[in-house]
Amino acid sequence: MNFTRALNNKTKILCTVGPAISSVEKIVALIQAGANAFRLNMSHSSHQTHLESIRIIREAEKQLQYYVPIIADLQGPKLRVADLGVNGGINLIPGREMYLADTEYVKQNKLSYDEVIPITYPTVAKDVKIEDAILFDDGLLKVQVIGKEGELVKVVVINGGLLKSRKGMNLPNTNFSQSVMTEKDAIDLKFAIENKVDYVAASFVRTASDVLRIRKFMQNFGVTIPIISKIEKPEAIVNLEKIIQVSDGVMVARGDLGVEISSALVPIVQKKIISMCNAYFKPVITATQMLESMIQNPRPTRAEASDVANAVFDGTDAVMLSAETSVGAYPIEAVTYMRMICSETERELHLDFHTIQYKTASKEHKTDAIASAAATMSSDPRISGIATLSLSGETALLISKRRPNAPLISFSEKIETVRRVGLYWGTTGFLIEQVTTTDQTIEDIKLMLVKRKFYQAGTNIVITIGRPLQKKSRTNMLSIETL
Repeated sequence: MNFTRALNNKTKILCTVGPAISSVEKIVALIQAGANAFRLNMSHSSHQTHLESIRIIREAEKQLQYYVPIIADLQGPKLRVADLGVNGGINLIPGREMYLADTEYVKQNKLSYDEVIPITYPTVAKDVKIEDAILFDDGLLKVQVIGKEGELVKVVVINGGLLKSRKGMNLPNTNFSQSVMTEKDAIDLKFAIENKVDYVAASFVRTASDVLRIRKFMQNFGVTIPIISKIEKPEAIVNLEKIIQVSDGVMVARGDLGVEISSALVPIVQKKIISMCNAYFKPVITATQMLESMIQNPRPTRAEASDVANAVFDGTDAVMLSAETSVGAYPIEAVTYMRMICSETERELHLDFHTIQYKTASKEHKTDAIASAAATMSSDPRISGIATLSLSGETALLISKRRPNAPLISFSEKIETVRRVGLYWGTTGFLIEQVTTTDQTIEDIKLMLVKRKFYQAGTNIVITIGRPLQKKSRTNMLSIETL
């Protein structure tokens, strides 16, 4: 593992796990190519398959001695067309009038798929209004509500085509009554807790209370896994600031977001989300279709390269690959190109954190002041790196969000902290086996940095630490040290 190269990778790359990378060798190759974190899409595959994915990621970690976070992405109340069985699909003809109904109602009443589209949405008749638009298959197909007859919703086809089984469904103008956490999500979240994933991504978050509901569920198991709220509904944009305040991170989920709102607005909303997350010291991930063409092609398009670069310029902490790594033909190449694009963009990235209007910071003023000072000092060419000892990773996040020039290495005794900081911009987590006195721990960190060949002897670095260590003190000390 080339740790020098890894330390200088600023923007993090999150890869979705799937059949294309289902071996230790592939995960190792992805990390060596520049991957930093892995996503389990709980909408697909079994718990047994996800458990095997966790095993191979942890094995790759062990081989490389490089720690990576795993994110369990909950499906949420994803609306879909039901399994259409032998029919395979329903031909939607423009101008034709049809019905929609929940799949259980369709089965109980033995209704024909020729007239009724079965969907996984029990409260559809309650929620929709006359003239509401309903979109299928990423917005390619469109019907409009023209009436309701009990549990049946009458629609007219606007944009036609073949509607296939299990295609997604979006209702941009409908107030959605279903809970953000479904029965499936509760089962999946329990699995994530039991198998010690590092983050949980919550889909279709609409309000801050949605996030708090998931957090309360976890507290019933005595754990607190950081929650990443996926912004993909119009209501979430309205409630964005409150959602960010109660979340541990945010994902700009441009797939459903680009169907729920106009595609023309997505770049503007993306910039708004990233900017607000940076102001609130929250990690932010930009996701969906970033290198979509590389599912089948060995090179990205110029437009895709520009899209990734612009997310970096916007100030995103991480960029995400979905099908490109999970089922794509060129997963290693996709990561390689994404890392190349990020690295080239970072050379031209001149973000002055002094111009950011931060909304909040550490509850302890000393910690925030130390973090600010460390980031500022990294601009001095005589400083080659920053090392921080942090039990929770808070200091690492406060420094990371100020975009230091020098690489940031976050040491911790807690393996979960070491992994979680791997999602922070410009931050690499490493495990320290034990801490003793302040002076001795600083010497241990310096020795480890040289021994691991992160830096050569004689290099100057900034170290932040809490004193006294034995009392688990918050970060309150900064020192310039020569290795």
